Amino acid sequence: MDTVTVSEAKATLSRLLQRVLDGEEIAIGRRGRPEVVLRRYRPADGPPRRLGGYTGPYRMSDDFDEPDEAIQSMFEGETP
Repeated sequence: MDTVTVSEAKATLSRLLQRVLDGEEIAIGRRGRPEVVLRRYRPADGPPRRLGGYTGPYRMSDDFDEPDEAIQSMFEGETP
C-alpha cells in the first residue's frame, strides 16, 4: 500500500481515485504517518437491516439481570 501526503493527494486526486478503482488501497498521511486509507466502496450484501423487526419467539432467562461476579471483578481490575 502506497502512502501519499495530504498535499500530494490534493494535487493528484483524480489519479489516486483511478488507482483505487483499479484495485489498490492508498494511505494518506501526515508527518510520515498514515492517517486514512482510500479504498473502493463496496455496498453491504442484502437489504438494509430494519431495527425492531424481529417478531419471532424469544427466551430470556429468569436471572438475566442478576450481577455476574466475573464481569464485576473485571470492572474492578481483577482477572477472573
